[in-house]
Amino acid sequence: MKKHILFLPFFFLLVTKGLSQNFTIGQGNLRKTTVSSSSSVNTGKNTLLLGGYLPNINSASRFLSQGSLGPNISEIQALRGQGFDAWIAAEFAKPFNFKIKNYLSQMHQSMVDSLNRNNPTPPASLTNTGVSDWHFDVSWFQGAMFSNENLRWRMGFALSEIFVVSRNSPFNDNPYALASYYDMLLENSFSTYRNVLEKVTYHPTMAVYLTYMNNKATDTTTAKKSFPDENYAREVMQLFSIGLYELNLDGTEKKNAQGKSIPTYTNQDIFQLSKVFTGLSWGDSRYLGDNAKDEWSYTLPLKFFAKDSSDAIRNSWKTNPRIVDGHEYGAKTFLGQTIQPRPIQQGRQDISEALDILANHPNVPPFFCRRLIQRLVSSNPTPEYVKRVSEVFVNNGQGVRGDLKAVIRAVLMDNEARDCKLTGTLGLNRGMLREPFVRYMNITRGLPLTGGSTKVRNNMYNIYSSLEQVPLYSPSVFNFFQADYQPSGPVKEAGKVGPEFQILNAQSLTGYINALDKWLIDNDPFTYWNLFGGEVYKTSQDPGFNLTADYNYTRNDKLPILLDKYNMLFAHGSISPNSKNFILNAISGMPYAENALGVPDVDYANRRVRILLYLVLSSPDYLINR
Repeated sequence: MKKHILFLPFFFLLVTKGLSQNFTIGQGNLRKTTVSSSSSVNTGKNTLLLGGYLPNINSASRFLSQGSLGPNISEIQALRGQGFDAWIAAEFAKPFNFKIKNYLSQMHQSMVDSLNRNNPTPPASLTNTGVSDWHFDVSWFQGAMFSNENLRWRMGFALSEIFVVSRNSPFNDNPYALASYYDMLLENSFSTYRNVLEKVTYHPTMAVYLTYMNNKATDTTTAKKSFPDENYAREVMQLFSIGLYELNLDGTEKKNAQGKSIPTYTNQDIFQLSKVFTGLSWGDSRYLGDNAKDEWSYTLPLKFFAKDSSDAIRNSWKTNPRIVDGHEYGAKTFLGQTIQPRPIQQGRQDISEALDILANHPNVPPFFCRRLIQRLVSSNPTPEYVKRVSEVFVNNGQGVRGDLKAVIRAVLMDNEARDCKLTGTLGLNRGMLREPFVRYMNITRGLPLTGGSTKVRNNMYNIYSSLEQVPLYSPSVFNFFQADYQPSGPVKEAGKVGPEFQILNAQSLTGYINALDKWLIDNDPFTYWNLFGGEVYKTSQDPGFNLTADYNYTRNDKLPILLDKYNMLFAHGSISPNSKNFILNAISGMPYAENALGVPDVDYANRRVRILLYLVLSSPDYLINR
């Protein structure tokens, strides 16, 4: 039996005591069935599991809309011959090659060289060379478009909306702070949850954003008493690990005897945990309390200081310089567990133990997995879906907890993610409103560029103005939208959530429609700025969309072929018959002409293609990714 052969579902009739029952075996349902084949038992089972099927073209497109920032046609065709399991394995095997910080640094260096400034390693003043947060956007976009690490970049974007930092902060206009943090998420996207939690905790961008940089131990020896900052201690529990209320493994809330939700932590837990995150400063600090040395200070992991010796260093001329504890000494009890006292010189072990307590909390699997499913597949996963993925988080099959590779595979390969024919009550749990920025990436990655460009300078300034969303630009630590947001109307009445609807308003919707006109009709999808005054404009780095291959399908009798192409590419074949008829009627009524050889007039053909795309990409069938 060959792996990835297409099999129709198997139907078996079970007759017991004169009664007959129909059981469906296949399409992900094994019912404890053992399948043998000429190669192996596991290969045989794949014919009954969804992963054993070679997808049709719409199924492949739908899968890649969840596992990437948007496919092109060649990637969809390749997946058809590869299969889901093999694609995931190949993505996991790809090394992390494109580092945003490196691309940013090279761009910075070219600016410095062109302006005859100092070498930017460490960089010259950002003010002197004009580098800003938009240089991060240029670097991010280059990697997202051309790195070919599709699943890693999709996962990185999801993690950036869970472990949130934002340029709406003191590091606004420092692209190194943004680039280093995002690189950290990308690099660890396929590691473990516990590893990501530690990398996030020791990253200076997070330490500045949630204000535990130079966090010091309690000091009651002076008139003005001071206590550790509690910001990170609160948010690492509420937003990054366990959430507000105790959960069952399927993500539903546990209730007490009175039927009320059970809080996961108290103010005392926050206070105690805040003592753990003390004694951390910049990676190039001389002492606790030191300031950042330069922009690259944001690229170094935090350094631990047991003592606060800042006064002793700054005021060494004093006879009795005051030195106090930097890291809080003593037991720290939170979430029902106690970190026993140890010498403050071993304070990093306090941090490690605290992160272990958080990562092993029973709330983490359903809390994290539900949010990951929401970012990749569905706003309203069923409890059963959440439970199946949470079980993989608890144990990847080899005794490893929080294995993100196993979790990602479970999210993407679950029956609720792959079955395109879910109906009834389960059908209400399917799909999500595509995030505005994801729509933009779908378009730019899906359509061919003029000149075959492989390098684009896109600062995304106009993208944010239109869509109110680009990476690492959320208004707060709660992301662009909250996981449990309920828009008024049918969604709320059905008891469902629609997180992305929180940033859907008259301005953002109109902004998207107007942006489609600019991207498609005006053929101006990117925002190109010079790196410095007087730089020669690089046409090749500011391409448009090359749609000439579609001109031969713009005659009225061929329009259905063209519509089917873009229905498949962007909407996975989900555009309704009514929407199709509307689009075809609209386009067929537009001017059209061709010469005696049947070659379409270029201007008419070009406009037909672009208006068709405009209508497809503004249709509800595309905007809701089911």
